[in-house]
Amino acid sequence: MNISPQSYRFLVPALLPAAALYLLWRARKQPSYLKNWGERFAWSDFPAPRQGHPVIWVHAVSVGETNATRPLIRAILDQWPDCDILLTHMTPTGREAGQKIVQMAPDRIRQCFLPYDAVFAVRKFLKQTRPSMGLLMETEVWPTVLEEAHSLGIPMVLVNGRLSEKSYNQAMRVPDLMKKAMGRFNAVCAQAESDAERFRAMGTVEPVITGSLKFDIKAPKEALSLAHRWKSRMKNPVVMFASTRDGEEALIIEALKTRAKSDVTYLLVPRHPQRFAEVEEMLKNSGLKYQKRSELADVTDIREDTQVILGDSMGEMFFYCALSDITLMGGSFKPFGCQNVIEPTSVGVPVIVGPSTFNFSMVVQRGIAGGAIYQVDDVAQGIELAQAWLGNADKLRELKEKAKAFSDAYVGATERTMKVLEALCK
Repeated sequence: MNISPQSYRFLVPALLPAAALYLLWRARKQPSYLKNWGERFAWSDFPAPRQGHPVIWVHAVSVGETNATRPLIRAILDQWPDCDILLTHMTPTGREAGQKIVQMAPDRIRQCFLPYDAVFAVRKFLKQTRPSMGLLMETEVWPTVLEEAHSLGIPMVLVNGRLSEKSYNQAMRVPDLMKKAMGRFNAVCAQAESDAERFRAMGTVEPVITGSLKFDIKAPKEALSLAHRWKSRMKNPVVMFASTRDGEEALIIEALKTRAKSDVTYLLVPRHPQRFAEVEEMLKNSGLKYQKRSELADVTDIREDTQVILGDSMGEMFFYCALSDITLMGGSFKPFGCQNVIEPTSVGVPVIVGPSTFNFSMVVQRGIAGGAIYQVDDVAQGIELAQAWLGNADKLRELKEKAKAFSDAYVGATERTMKVLEALCK
């Protein structure tokens, strides 16, 4: 069913009660969804700019997009010292991740939720925050936001843009709405040519291929130092299941029941914090010996018989990556399109993915070609491949070198993106 831009503007306000019910439903497992409701519905005020300081607005929905903004925000702060940053989100976990970015320059970065895409809410947001430019991360296309920004003469840029075939097909179910929205961008920075092709088909300005900002993210020194200290004291190598999604943990735990080795420690890190308790319950019922990261004050707290460590903490993915020898990437063993394969390779950890990789298809293809990423059919194959690598020290060393070389080869998206932004400011 096609939806016209005009119909959309009437439809969104009518759906706000449903949005409120959705927040209440999410809050059952994640109470933080109850916070800052006033911002979501434009009931409260939004951060006003400081006098004499232009505002660059950066919108990043959740954790992955927020973390990807870090190198770009650092570049904006450095190159435009008079500019402040407004960082907006849609999820509590994204906002929590953004708090760490705020600490880069607490006097210059502010946060809030982006309100739902209703005309009255968007107008209030733009009127009060008065951004000089808006940057929407990855796949964020909000028709009302783009239309209202256009009417106010606010340049809008799609940054780190990616559009899978699946997302493109979904968007084209409402072509009138999406093509008009995409046509409101003043610039589009695409991760790869395949993304650029789909953006062109949706009527954008000519995209600039900048690569992925995620390759420019540097692991915090504290995380690397902590991982090095733990690793030097652990007797077993570590295989991580990173950013796992609903349904994948059951597959992993079932496979480990028969394939877990006594000389390997398995690290299981669910993507969403609201599922930590659910995954722990699975481990309790599995018979596997496990401990939770939240209960490990130090590496010395790991018991001799522990088989699985449940990564039930937020903001420690780089620590987990650097602690690991091999990563099996979540989101790829069920049809979720894969999670971020760049983080582990950036610290020299080879990655194994399952069949579903549409969110990172180009990156995965390049990683496979470079010998940094391997693809398997299922979790059991992935575990067996990881354990084969652990049994061959020379092979594993070679894989780690290829992983780091692969990641290093694609650094530079921040610089290319800044050139696009600077051209709009002239």
